[in-house]
Amino acid sequence: MAWETRNFIGRQIYRIGIVAPRFKDREFRSQFARIARFVVESGQSSIVDAARVIWNLSFLVAYVQSERQEKNIITVMDQGLLQGFLSILLKSRRRATSEQWLDILLAVGVHDIAFVHLRGEVGLARNRLLKRGDRSSRMQRASPDRDFDLWSTADRACREIAADFVAGMGTQDHAGVLAAVVVERFASPEDVAEKVLDTVLLACLERHRLCDPAGQ
Repeated sequence: MAWETRNFIGRQIYRIGIVAPRFKDREFRSQFARIARFVVESGQSSIVDAARVIWNLSFLVAYVQSERQEKNIITVMDQGLLQGFLSILLKSRRRATSEQWLDILLAVGVHDIAFVHLRGEVGLARNRLLKRGDRSSRMQRASPDRDFDLWSTADRACREIAADFVAGMGTQDHAGVLAAVVVERFASPEDVAEKVLDTVLLACLERHRLCDPAGQ
């Protein structure tokens, strides 16, 4: 799932085409309501931020559900469901919520998803972002005096999400996979891709072993 070939208006039209049909489904309507409630209760910086993250995560959920209707396919998502929740936690005021983000994710279902966590130095991620020719990232919207605080918050939120996810995957029913990959400073995109593939395969085999100890 790539966005580079679409401008902002094109992306939103595409998203509407994915989300709108899903409102016919009761399960999606319930998940949309839970997402909206979670975002509002978390206390976003502004109404615009709240609307943006609700729309973004709702689209991701709708996209996953749509892809699941297809048979025998593998879908690669850049900035997927975990990234959607990271966007919420990034601008939240850390207020108490009626349910945890992981409960919403598990309701969507993770049994057929392998998440990849690319781990690298904050400085490395920041420098790569500065080389972009646009300002499409949420990490580029902070004022210069808040830039360091925003990156520190993002790093902390990312670590918390990874830890909560791993802790919540301790049962057979959930069976989610999180493959952590350390990105070296001078690693090429090809090297990172190869390392990701190897790590995902190993993580999936380990999850299968834990869920099926009898080897069936």
